Amino acid sequence: MEKQTIQPFLSVANYHLIEQQMNKIINTHHTTKDKNVILAVKGLVETELSKNLELDPNQLIRIEQLYNMTDYTQGELYLERLKPYVIPFREVTVSNLKSLFKKEKKLKLPNLESIDFQHICYLTWDDVSTHRKYVVLEQREKLKAIKGNIDTKVIKGICAVCNRHSDVSLFTTKVKGQVTDTFTKYSNYICTDSKNCNENISDLQRLNDFFERVTH
Repeated sequence: MEKQTIQPFLSVANYHLIEQQMNKIINTHHTTKDKNVILAVKGLVETELSKNLELDPNQLIRIEQLYNMTDYTQGELYLERLKPYVIPFREVTVSNLKSLFKKEKKLKLPNLESIDFQHICYLTWDDVSTHRKYVVLEQREKLKAIKGNIDTKVIKGICAVCNRHSDVSLFTTKVKGQVTDTFTKYSNYICTDSKNCNENISDLQRLNDFFERVTH
């Protein structure tokens, strides 16, 4: 029998959404034995997933086991089995990054080999020496880039990218205006820990809105 080829169908944000909703079910099992409460939470999870995921019946079969998860060990194994169905962030090369930030003469590049592209919704890295942050995301099948200064001061607040309450720092970008030699500055509080920020994203719309807001 011919081996069936795995066809990825989940975005990274979809994967994070499934993980977050699965953890709600597991947390409920850890806090109560009331079957009605557990069923109610599963119902809320099902509503949330059906509202945000557009999947056909065969794809739904791949994720429905999350409703049977009762502990974190089970959950981790389930997520590992789900990873082959995740569409990774678009492949990025050193050449791509140099092209995106071609005006940066001393561009500090990230270690691309250390990045799990099945876990990121956007690529970002910092140049600590210059307090510069670089961000790359994919829009309409093209890589887009922004850069700005990241404040060293860390406070508690809501991240403009993932909309979660966390440790945030002020990220300021500068966009050239229509009038010669004029610039507009945009400042937003974003997660200090970009890895956590990426894992918090379950909807790419807010990320895209953030990008549009700081580049226009």
